[in-house]
Formats: sequence, C-alpha cells, structure tokens
Amino acid sequence: MSEVQCKAILFDLDGTLVDTIGDIAFAVNSVLSHVGAPPIDKETCKAYVGRGLRNALSLALGTANVPFEDSYLDILMHTYREHPYDRAIVYPGIRRLLEKSVADGLPLGVLSNKEDSLVQRIVHALLGDIPFIHVQGALDGIPLKPDPSSALQFVEKANCRAREVMLVGDSEVDHRTALAANMRPAVVTWGFRNKKSLLSSGCQPLYDYPQELEMEVGSWH
Repeated sequence: MSEVQCKAILFDLDGTLVDTIGDIAFAVNSVLSHVGAPPIDKETCKAYVGRGLRNALSLALGTANVPFEDSYLDILMHTYREHPYDRAIVYPGIRRLLEKSVADGLPLGVLSNKEDSLVQRIVHALLGDIPFIHVQGALDGIPLKPDPSSALQFVEKANCRAREVMLVGDSEVDHRTALAANMRPAVVTWGFRNKKSLLSSGCQPLYDYPQELEMEVGSWH
C-alpha cells in the first residue's frame, strides 16, 4: 500500500469495466468478410486491441496479408456504430466497485482510445447510473494513450494531484499511461491481456478480481 492516499480513480473501458470484445470482433470480421479473409475469434481479437480500432484492424488485415485501406476502416466503424454494445457486458464485481467508490466520495473517470462517440454510448447504456465526472474517448487533436495528456485532464477535474489518482486498466498501454502521468497504476488480469503477457511487459501491480481493488479502495478511508 502506497503512503500517498488515492483520491480519485480513472478507468480504462474495454477489458477493464466492460467486456466489449464480442462487438469489436464482430466489427473487425465485417471487414475480413468483405475482403474474403477468414474471421478471427474473440481471443485473437484481444491481442489486437488497446491502441485504437484503426490499429486493431490494421493488425487483423496484416495477419490476413491484406493491405490496409481507409475504406476498410469505414466499414468497421459503420458496423460498430450500428452494434456498439449488442454483446457487451459489465464485468462481474465492477458495478459494486464503482458504487462503493462513489459512496466513499471518490471522483471517477473513464478514458479510452476508442472513438469518443462510441465510448459515450457504451458508458451511457451500460453504466449510465454511475456519476463519472469525466468520460472521454479518442478525439481529434488529442493524442491517444499512452500519451498522458488526456489522463491529466481528469486530474484537473478531480481537483487533486496526479500521484493521488489510481489509473485502472487491462493492458501495457494503460500501465505506461499511468507512469507517464505520474499516476498510480493498477492493471487487471480479467481483460484483454493474459497475466503472462502483462508480467512480461512489466505491468504491476496486478489485480485478478474487482474485489481486490474494492478492498484497496476501502482502505483509503
């Protein structure tokens, strides 16, 4: 336990709060079907996500030896906008963690590398009752994670210091973002990266269950 008291929590969305991989894979496969390539399964898709949907699609096409074209991204985004949360579920234990954090007076935020309009729709549909003070996805002119710029915007809204913020995510991208922003990293293992890959990327500390985060949050007060 750090000597610095945590006063706010910033969450990644995909693979951290919500299991969205089914909808992402469905959208990616709409492109692969269009180009005559075989579909990918959800486990394969997990390895491609974390740095935005353009990058995920580029990796999927590269595996199929198909050159990336902007028109393919248009197909993916059209499909995803039509079906942003058909298959998405909030991870077990997350709602309790969020509700207890709110009850403890902790400001909460969401920061994703996915298109902002999709992030807003997914959060509103699945976690609309949680009073997040900041919900942000990818916006023009603002660099994606692991650049710390967006994370530091949350710090201003939370009215605290960066080192008093815990950044919770499921990937090496989130871990690097936390370090770059001088925040406290917390990397979960129930998301889109397996524990072995997280450890090999130097991610720590790791949390296997939301209840572990809940216990730590409870110890802050």
